[in-house]
Amino acid sequence: MGITRYQKRLTKDLDRWIGHGLVTRESRKAILDDVASTPSGWTASGALAILGSVLLALAALSFVAANWAELGDSLRLGLVFVSIWGCFLGAGRAFSTSHPAIGHSLTLLGAALFGIGIVLIAQIFNMSSWRYSVFGIWAAGALITALLTPSRPVLILAATLGSAWVWAEGFNTYAPGIIWGYLPLWLISLAAASRMRSLVSVNLLSVGLYVWIGFLLWDYAQNDRLSALQLSSALILACAATAIAFAALRDREWFGFGALTNWGTSLVLTTGFFAQYPLAQYENWARHGVGDESGERWKEVAGGGNSDYWWLAGIFGLVFAITLAWRMTREPASRALALPASMAAALVFFLPSLAAFLGGEAVLILRIGLGIAIIAVAISLILYGSREGRRFTGGLGIALFVGEALYIYGETFGDLLDTSLFFLVGGLLLFGLSVAVLRFQKRLSPEKEARS
Repeated sequence: MGITRYQKRLTKDLDRWIGHGLVTRESRKAILDDVASTPSGWTASGALAILGSVLLALAALSFVAANWAELGDSLRLGLVFVSIWGCFLGAGRAFSTSHPAIGHSLTLLGAALFGIGIVLIAQIFNMSSWRYSVFGIWAAGALITALLTPSRPVLILAATLGSAWVWAEGFNTYAPGIIWGYLPLWLISLAAASRMRSLVSVNLLSVGLYVWIGFLLWDYAQNDRLSALQLSSALILACAATAIAFAALRDREWFGFGALTNWGTSLVLTTGFFAQYPLAQYENWARHGVGDESGERWKEVAGGGNSDYWWLAGIFGLVFAITLAWRMTREPASRALALPASMAAALVFFLPSLAAFLGGEAVLILRIGLGIAIIAVAISLILYGSREGRRFTGGLGIALFVGEALYIYGETFGDLLDTSLFFLVGGLLLFGLSVAVLRFQKRLSPEKEARS
């Protein structure tokens, strides 16, 4: 592996820093060795080799498909598996001769051909009932390959296939239920992604995990076990519990857990925002004069006092509370968000019961209260992100604030205010919020200097 531009610049900088007495001469070699041992980013040659392996895999798949009728089963399998081992042997040769780009591309091609071989076996034996399980077997094979190589491109393929497996099996009528086998696959993939420092793989694994959690709760809610608000509240609490746990590990500088935290937080806010829609639908339904004498319609929205929700939400709420308290003791900066986070979690926890208690006549009050809570959460995220320098958190708060403002306009004030007037008011609110944030930052600056 050649010397990168960063290493050349760092070498010059170190020599200058040593001359100025900022760095000891004994530390020079240790710093350069540490940088050299860190996995480098992608290069143009490596990217082209990876793209070439993808095209070769598609060519192999097209060739088999075009000559399917002429090729016998044994010839098909033999051709594919000989190609697989040829790729792996070639990859081993490339790695041993210091050609990592070619080695990674051949390893990726071999992992892709492994999936084609699984598809062939499934088609030969007509195993259509577990057609989506191919993704799981393929992901496991790619993961083993990535661990043995090790290869970040193959790990990205494994993470992609794992997420595709969860998504596909969620809609598979032949699936026995929740795909619990994804959890060990996910954990091993995450450990590999942390060790190889593959942020792309971590993001793909984040998608797979939260899709799995979503389908877990959706499957549990079937047969009228959970109402619309109960399902939304359970999903919010589940994602909040995992996000705060990932944030605690992120604070300890575990690689990739920042991305996991961001995905969980984004899903919490998105689900909380869309929790307004069942209430809006019921209000619109009642506004048109359609009665709900039996209360069944409102029960579908709010639910009743069923224990199915309480124990599920109780578990997620308890995990959230314990993890939040543990993180507060480890990371004092997180205390600024602890109070609004606890209040928001309590509101989410009791929202279905509060809605069931008040009844459909109070739907407007519930909508207003939920809207106020969403705006309060948005402002808290903006202030916290500004104070702690977390741009993603602050950006989420701004996006939530703007989205809620547009939602209020569309649902509540659409027939009452002129469009230009609404955007004028909204612009003034956002401008005022930005001024408040700037003043908040200036006030914090002397405090930080005093503490330092």
